[in-house]
Amino acid sequence: MRTDTIQGGAEAIARLSRREPKLLAAFIVSLAQDCGPVGEQVRTFIVGDDVDQVSSSIQERIESIEGISEYEYRHRRGAEIGQRLGFILDAIETWVMPLDPRRAFELLVRFVESDGVAMENCGEHDFEVSCAFKRAAALIGRTARSLPVAPVQAAVRALLAEDAYGVRCPLGFIATE
Repeated sequence: MRTDTIQGGAEAIARLSRREPKLLAAFIVSLAQDCGPVGEQVRTFIVGDDVDQVSSSIQERIESIEGISEYEYRHRRGAEIGQRLGFILDAIETWVMPLDPRRAFELLVRFVESDGVAMENCGEHDFEVSCAFKRAAALIGRTARSLPVAPVQAAVRALLAEDAYGVRCPLGFIATE
């Protein structure tokens, strides 16, 4: 969905207004966990009913810009990759798996195929990234239970054959079931 047009923005607002308030609040809080500028903006939005807290939040954001070093930028970028992977898995597990396990499986396979780029760019955050791929393997196992065995095993074997970073090995139990 494009939200960069008046029509797209209006459609997005209409769709979101039909969601439960607690679900929207939980989603907003998850966005607030982002360590980048989106998280900063959301955290400021959350305290938007208190001008003192908003002012303090904005002041912290300005100070954080002034204090960013190249190392901190690279370090933060690596953390963002791990967080992004977690958010993608959350979306697959919450929104796709309950409705369409086959599509969830396809998305999870595609997710695992992105391991090279994620591992190459995560810096010192390889633990967080490898944990995301371990979680993806568990989700693949859950979706595989409701799918035909042969295509699942073929897809998993193909993933295991290309495991250049060692994060696909948790899938081994599926290939042999």
